[in-house]
Amino acid sequence: MTHINYMRISSIDIGSNAIRQIIVEVNTDSFARNQWIIHKKFRVPLRLGSDVFKYGSIQPETAQELVATFKKMAKLNKKYRVQKNMAVATSAMRDAKNNTAIVRFIQKQTGIKINVISGSTEAKYLQQSIIKSNLVNFKSSLLIDIGGGSLELTAIHNLAVHKSKSFPLGVVRLLSKIQRSQASTSHQIRFAIEKEMNKYIGPFYNKIVYRSFSNAIGTGGNFDALSKLKIDLLRTAPATNLSLKEVEAIYSKWLRLSLNQRLKLNIRKDRIDVLDIAIPLIILILKKFKIKKLKVPHTGLKEGVIHSLL
Repeated sequence: MTHINYMRISSIDIGSNAIRQIIVEVNTDSFARNQWIIHKKFRVPLRLGSDVFKYGSIQPETAQELVATFKKMAKLNKKYRVQKNMAVATSAMRDAKNNTAIVRFIQKQTGIKINVISGSTEAKYLQQSIIKSNLVNFKSSLLIDIGGGSLELTAIHNLAVHKSKSFPLGVVRLLSKIQRSQASTSHQIRFAIEKEMNKYIGPFYNKIVYRSFSNAIGTGGNFDALSKLKIDLLRTAPATNLSLKEVEAIYSKWLRLSLNQRLKLNIRKDRIDVLDIAIPLIILILKKFKIKKLKVPHTGLKEGVIHSLL
């Protein structure tokens, strides 16, 4: 009789726009390491980036909400008998002046240790999430992860990482900058995004040897929302594959919607304001790298963390 080993893992992503937890049961035998059963998903729309990108630190009220959130996640870990837990914090926590004190306090209160990871480590987890899930089936792809605080770009050639870089171009960070600049029209917002993008991405683009990409692979909540908007606004499937023309058509329709109309769509309410930033940013990146096909695999940092634990 064959004995199969199972393990329950909790993966927590402390982003700039939200906190996310996923609890899975994994077959730890090597032949099935990419397969797991999801037991619980938990998300709190706590926007750490709004504090950090404005004040430089996480404010007391937000810190209290953060601790309360981790207490809930610790209870979920206990309820689902989690054997391994890993929590990673990205751009906002990375930039917060008071991150050390907050991380220590959360561990003392809940027993959950938070790893504040670098942009390059974040990119590596995302790469694992994509490559180990066998989602890259093209000769060359550009992996794009758009978070609240940072943007990660990874050039894949022949299934190997050619070049990877993290940029301070997350949607909450950009939204904060644009609000301070008082840009209000879609044209002004797009111009401001393009200016920031060219400042950071231009040098990265010039260093890439292989500039011909079969497609782009987009990860993160903004791409997940974009795939839902394809169904809602264009009435076409599949949601996981989009052309540049479709993304531009979605943006055109999105701009014509009132707030009430947007609220009725199948997207998270806390995502609505940042999509004004995310969609034109996605279009500008695809155009910069001359990519006409986009794949949205609905996997990301949390899944990459699980792969790393295995």
